[in-house]
Amino acid sequence: MQKWEYLFVDANMYPFGNKLISLYVNGEELRDWKQGSLHLFVNQLGEDGWELVALRHDSKYDQNCLIFKRPKIVKKMRKTTDSSIQNK
Repeated sequence: MQKWEYLFVDANMYPFGNKLISLYVNGEELRDWKQGSLHLFVNQLGEDGWELVALRHDSKYDQNCLIFKRPKIVKKMRKTTDSSIQNK
């Protein structure tokens, strides 16, 4: 069965513009993107395999909450036996 990982983004924008006041990803502030734009950040997430699945906009505070998902990569561990460990 397919498993997913999720990314939560909170973006506060300056009114009448494209600049970010603050940008939080999974609760941690990304200060490097404050002078950037939201559409560039979202495009970068798309390049990294993230898909936007939900968006909530609060027009009173010009705040955006975006939820992204992508397939989770599950690493399968190789089973070892006692003899294979002893031979090393």
